[in-house]
Amino acid sequence: MNENNITRVKLDPKNPSYGKTNWEKVKAMTEEEIQQAAKADPDCLPLSQQELSEFSSVSVKQ
Repeated sequence: MNENNITRVKLDPKNPSYGKTNWEKVKAMTEEEIQQAAKADPDCLPLSQQELSEFSSVSVKQ
């Protein structure tokens, strides 16, 4: 791995970042529109049932 390609970010709890998601647009989308958008995103394609079956639950204690 090349260290020049890694961006490190330290979050400031006093100044949270909320991203740029247009939640009103998301809430207005139908399930079909959401599925079409997911399938059109080459960086994050939906997982198949086979891939999903390979996941396991993990408990995190804080």
